[in-house]
Amino acid sequence: MHHYASQLVDLLLVLVAAWMAPATIFVIYAYFARLKNPVSESVFGRAVIISLFIITTSIWLPIIVAAIVLSLIGHLWSRFRVKPRK
Repeated sequence: MHHYASQLVDLLLVLVAAWMAPATIFVIYAYFARLKNPVSESVFGRAVIISLFIITTSIWLPIIVAAIVLSLIGHLWSRFRVKPRK
């Protein structure tokens, strides 16, 4: 189990690093181009925001779904174990 958790953490770090590179480039570009509204004034800004949304969703959605499923399994298991046998 520890091996899989380690791989999951590595994957999450790679996803965050993959997004940080274009985001940093965009921030530098927006500063030097003196854009007042960088996201709405450039196509690259929109692409960075969309990629942020996709990567954030790909990180947090599986974690939230797994937590809900494990909670449900734990609840059902405890109800099954506590139920008196006749």
